[in-house]
Amino acid sequence: MKRINDYLEKEAINKILEAAKVCNDRDWLIIKVLWGGGIRASELLAITPADIEWKNNVVNVINGKGGKDRRIYLKTETMQPLREYVLENNIKDDMPIFSIKRRQLYNICKKYGEIVGIKKVHPHLFRHSFAINLIRQDWDVRRLQILLGHAGIQTTAGYLRFNDKDIKEMYEKTVF
Repeated sequence: MKRINDYLEKEAINKILEAAKVCNDRDWLIIKVLWGGGIRASELLAITPADIEWKNNVVNVINGKGGKDRRIYLKTETMQPLREYVLENNIKDDMPIFSIKRRQLYNICKKYGEIVGIKKVHPHLFRHSFAINLIRQDWDVRRLQILLGHAGIQTTAGYLRFNDKDIKEMYEKTVF
């Protein structure tokens, strides 16, 4: 089983988002979608307005990794600025919302990580952090598997990482 060692705590991600918001609305939105949807870099760069169910806060990932389709859920606080971005930039239904290269996406993540003093921030780090955050909020592995689009449960099980604080909090909630 693959061990997921690189992830960020929610507080660190909030710092990165704050830094991006001050500098560039598009970059903030990119990071917000990566973090809020647990989406892969390639999937983010392929999203078109036609893939989005605005009323349902859903992004339909078409032909994702392994050729699979799946649904990504985003909070209204992410969908509303995403919709405004699409409208303000006159992005046609069949055009990618974020018309950037994969290397540019990597550099965006790295830049804001460095601004807040975190090294080695990359797009997939937000996916890892998303998954671990959901596990810590008592999501079961099967639902997370579906949300992340993993073929096998073993891949998702790699996110079952808990620190001492997590274990202590869960233990204190336990009734004997």
